[in-house]
Amino acid sequence: MKLNPRPRGWWLASLLAFGFILFSGFIWFGQLRNPRVFQKGMSFTGYTREAYAGWLAEESMKNLKKTNAQWVSLLVTAYQENVNSTTIDYNSAFTPSDESVVHMISFAHQLGLKVMLKPHLDLLNDPNHWRGQIGQNFNEALWQQWLNSYRQFILHYALMAAENGVEQFCIGCELDSTVSRAQDWRQIISEIRQIYPGPLVYADDQVESRPEAVTFWDALDLIGQDLYPTLTAKVNPSVSDLCYGWSRLLVKIKALSEKWGKPVLITEIGYRSVRGAAQDPWDWEKQGPVDLVVQRKCYEAALKMVAGRPYLTGMFWWQWLPDPTIGGPQDTGFSPHGKPAEQVLRLRFLLPM
Repeated sequence: MKLNPRPRGWWLASLLAFGFILFSGFIWFGQLRNPRVFQKGMSFTGYTREAYAGWLAEESMKNLKKTNAQWVSLLVTAYQENVNSTTIDYNSAFTPSDESVVHMISFAHQLGLKVMLKPHLDLLNDPNHWRGQIGQNFNEALWQQWLNSYRQFILHYALMAAENGVEQFCIGCELDSTVSRAQDWRQIISEIRQIYPGPLVYADDQVESRPEAVTFWDALDLIGQDLYPTLTAKVNPSVSDLCYGWSRLLVKIKALSEKWGKPVLITEIGYRSVRGAAQDPWDWEKQGPVDLVVQRKCYEAALKMVAGRPYLTGMFWWQWLPDPTIGGPQDTGFSPHGKPAEQVLRLRFLLPM
């Protein structure tokens, strides 16, 4: 009996299939040797009462899921009037309502995403200061007033996290002038643990300048760091230039992890698609022409250098907004949506980190 000839290209298809199986085996074997779970995350950031309500926010969260992120850091921002205020308002017009936050937690879970709830505190009418300066002018009486207000604020969201199955909770963010009050922070952490059973992290931002500033890491599960470092002075850096800057930064991150015996979670990292984005990447007001290339290179370098570091347990990119129209090739903001950086992220998040 005459057999049917093999179709053209059979050898190429077989070779590709074998290569995929071999590659998958390498990944599987690597995961057996390194069973840690790296949090591949994105920050979802809304700043109105109903930012997280409605189909537009849901559509945007679906788009976020397409980046192959497995975690979302859900932001909810409270406000105090100025740097010297001691009253924190978490029901302002710029704070997502409890109902919309709970809705988005549920929707993220429906999509198979894990959630870190990340309450922030900002200044409502004080453009000359920022949250890291809160407390610089407090006497003891003012400290106690502010701490009582902060306690009410953070416990409110800790309870929300507990009641809605949130997988991780961030107890504070970039409150640099408050961390010297270590005993007060330990008390707040203790009260949070009575409400919320999951892992806790604090988002510091001082690993470059003052890595010794926070002294209560032992009371937390993870060391959080918001990273916006200037890695090179070159306006048009190569990926290699950026990786060289990362190599110096990673020395400090590793030392911090080893000192406290805990992994570091990059609670924020981001780059705008604007000329000069590699310098002072935290600067959300920087003016300049669109530069999609520098954003893409910054993503490539970060994802390359973070991968395979046992002292790092995850990263959350800043930022993805609940309006699905924000982003694209004409946008100079942080969002990678619709830009080459998103393609880099999609491909790299497919692989083990």
